[in-house]
Amino acid sequence: RLDALCSLAETAQRNNYVRPEVNLSDVIDTFTKEGYLVTTYPTQYKLDAFEKIKDMAPHYDLVVVSGGDGTLSEAVKGLMQCDVRVPLGYIPAGSTNDFARSVAIPKNMIEAAKNAVKGKRFPIDIGSFNGEFYCYVAAFGAFTDVSYETPQSIKNIFGHMAYILQCVKSVGKL
Repeated sequence: RLDALCSLAETAQRNNYVRPEVNLSDVIDTFTKEGYLVTTYPTQYKLDAFEKIKDMAPHYDLVVVSGGDGTLSEAVKGLMQCDVRVPLGYIPAGSTNDFARSVAIPKNMIEAAKNAVKGKRFPIDIGSFNGEFYCYVAAFGAFTDVSYETPQSIKNIFGHMAYILQCVKSVGKL
């Protein structure tokens, strides 16, 4: 028997990134059909995925998160706190999904779930700076805070363009 911990980001659910054409039971069924006993955990607050994964990942054969880049970042940070290396699957459900796009993870949630259980595993580089782990981007300089300062409501409307608008807004602070 294989066990999988699936963490679903509360923000993605609240903002309807879990696409209406996708039934979450179909996503979970994808894992079940591959022999996994699935524990599903909807996050409740910021860093909830980090805490849950840090504490629970060693008890699972696979950890899968669904959410945006922030949820993925929490998952990586949680896994890096574990003594055991557990594979991480990612089902993109955020407003921009930069990481998923950069490594060709399908946008379709069912296809991404299939990829998590049957796809080719590959290593990713994990960096650390001042005790903080990161997996796909580290920034410094004038526009470092842009991704954090961009309101979720604007990202929901404009996607990647929201970051450009926030950069333009930030020029006045230089």
